Amino acid sequence: MTLIAKAKDPAFWEKVRTSDAYRPLREELLALYDETSGDIPATKFSEFIIYSRTGSRSEYEHSYFYRRRAMNAAAILSLIYPEEEKYLTRLCDVMWAILDEYVWVLPAHMPSFTENVVEHIDLFAAETGFALSEIDYLLADRLPPLIRSRVKAEVDRRILRAYLNNHYGWERASHNWAAVCVGSVAAAFLYQRPDLAPEILPRVEETLRSYLSGLPEDGTCLEGYGYWCYGFGFFTVIADLLCDFTDGEINYFADPHVKTVASFTQSVFLEGATTVSFSDAGGSGSYPIGLLHYLHDKYPDTVAVPAGARRHSYDGCGRWCGHLRSFLWFDEALTDAEIAPERTEYRPDAQWLIKTTPRYAFAAKGGHNAEPHNHNDIGSFIVARGGQILRDPGGGSYSRAYFSSRRYEFFRPSSRGHSVPIVDGTYQSAGREHSADAAYENGVLTLEMHRAYDVPALSRLTRAFSFTDDTVTLTDTYVYDGTPSSLVERIVCAAEPQSTPDGFRVGPLTLTADDSVAAAEIRQEDNSFLIDYTLKPDARVFTLTIRAEDKK
Repeated sequence: MTLIAKAKDPAFWEKVRTSDAYRPLREELLALYDETSGDIPATKFSEFIIYSRTGSRSEYEHSYFYRRRAMNAAAILSLIYPEEEKYLTRLCDVMWAILDEYVWVLPAHMPSFTENVVEHIDLFAAETGFALSEIDYLLADRLPPLIRSRVKAEVDRRILRAYLNNHYGWERASHNWAAVCVGSVAAAFLYQRPDLAPEILPRVEETLRSYLSGLPEDGTCLEGYGYWCYGFGFFTVIADLLCDFTDGEINYFADPHVKTVASFTQSVFLEGATTVSFSDAGGSGSYPIGLLHYLHDKYPDTVAVPAGARRHSYDGCGRWCGHLRSFLWFDEALTDAEIAPERTEYRPDAQWLIKTTPRYAFAAKGGHNAEPHNHNDIGSFIVARGGQILRDPGGGSYSRAYFSSRRYEFFRPSSRGHSVPIVDGTYQSAGREHSADAAYENGVLTLEMHRAYDVPALSRLTRAFSFTDDTVTLTDTYVYDGTPSSLVERIVCAAEPQSTPDGFRVGPLTLTADDSVAAAEIRQEDNSFLIDYTLKPDARVFTLTIRAEDKK
């Protein structure tokens, strides 16, 4: 059985080299090669240890990911231009440096900084083992024997034996770690020790099932769009390899649930490059071109290419398998495919509503406050027009504290960074019990969200969104035992609100609230502008009309 036979075919790489359809991919690759053609940074203890002392990740990760981007560029260029010895020479130098790394694990994921623990598997150790194994498989005897021998020895020590001799928490995870780690480990086995496949595949499949269990039946990736690209991207890669390796006996693509999850990416593009940014996602993004083209080929009636969205062939972390498959899975016939510009999509399991119209795009969520990469964001919403205007800020800067018990001290994961109420001076709390009841009926989204707050006197807090062609109307209704010290309606804006006779103008949106019910104040925090409407003491209903001007 020849895995990824297309990548072993010189005729394919000749097409990549000469066809105009691949020109943008070639140009991006050559630009990456130029960007990473400098001195190969060595690993430094002084950088490695910073995370354990301060929680900062960037110092060590900068050079770590540089080496992997450099390896990817040189390896793919070696496949496209086999006569250009400089690419292979550069590849060997970078591979040598990666093989020399003390560990492939990031400091943020190290189990110890006092013991010599080198045979541990995290996301990036697994990815590195996969990358080296696949590059070794594809270039084979073009690589020097010593490089190949070191790849075999280091992948065996750091990945294969580590997996055989240990069990890891990510094996039971229901989020991206499960798919990325086990997918990468399984790929390394298929390339380096296919004879051990009967021993490890039942365990691999159990972890893949655990990953899929974390994706609700409506296919929503609660971790956010970037983690769909990451986790489901690696899932797709290993599912493809397993299908080939077993001659179709293991075929995850026949699972209707997998088909549903595959369509998620097109849902989160609100307009152009603007994306739904719930959880630790971002407010704008691009789609992985190879992955989406592959999924369209598998599910042509379900998966489409987002209209006007940017695409990417590689990422800043230097993930090899996705970059290679941007070439292998690219389909030039799909470059002009589109998704309908007007749509309304309610995802009942996630409690997400996504709506696009000629005047605006909208997204809102219910859910609960123990989601993967959780934000305390029940009731959060986005109104976009040429980018997010009323925004969900998405993920913050990753650090040790960001993923600790201090997480909700940060603006972005806290409910103070979302367009949700502040009740009696209290923000939303974390935990599965802090959840919403949601319904979408007759064009109205209703979220009962009082359980999001640890405020015993609050017995109801019902948020409703209704829509016309140019308007979103938000109505919040409170039932409160007694008189709260304050009820504040926070609206998070990407641009500075300007006062008008009708209320506020934020970009192309006009926000109108009854000033006899609430008084407004403008604040600024974390690159966001905040409109805080404080309700009058006897007010229990707040209505905000958000109108989008006509596009000229």
